[in-house]
Amino acid sequence: MKQEFEIKFKDTLEFLEKSGISSPNKPALPHVKRVGEFLYKKGFSDDVVNAGLLHDSLEWSETGEDNIANKFGARILEIVKANSKDRSIDGTMNRAIDMMARCKQFGDDALAVKIADVLDSCNYYLAQRKEKELITYKKFAKLLLENLSDNLKKIFLEDLEKILD
Repeated sequence: MKQEFEIKFKDTLEFLEKSGISSPNKPALPHVKRVGEFLYKKGFSDDVVNAGLLHDSLEWSETGEDNIANKFGARILEIVKANSKDRSIDGTMNRAIDMMARCKQFGDDALAVKIADVLDSCNYYLAQRKEKELITYKKFAKLLLENLSDNLKKIFLEDLEKILD
């Protein structure tokens, strides 16, 4: 399935590699690949998978909104924007609450990307034994759990509950 995923989303993966995506917190390219692949395995549309792959592009690369819109379309850009932190807001949880509200306003597709992002981050920080980051992302997971639609509960409830146990 991984090979299928990589073939289907080759253009997006190449775009990400060329964008110079990097993060001070974790290896960026493996993270966004895992997020996209998780959404793919859950059966989400190509738009949602592409948005999952691109969800950190505005924060972690030189890629601008115009580049994403021109290559992938306005809908994917809007999902990416909903999943991007507003750095003008003080405080990690305040930014998370704002992002959650924007994702919820956009709908289940944006929330699905955020869920995949948070789940992957929790798993990464758990494996790296980074307690401070894990505590923060568990708070994000709890916030997500409180905002799930019935449709998303069917898809993600078990995954989120595992993280919170």
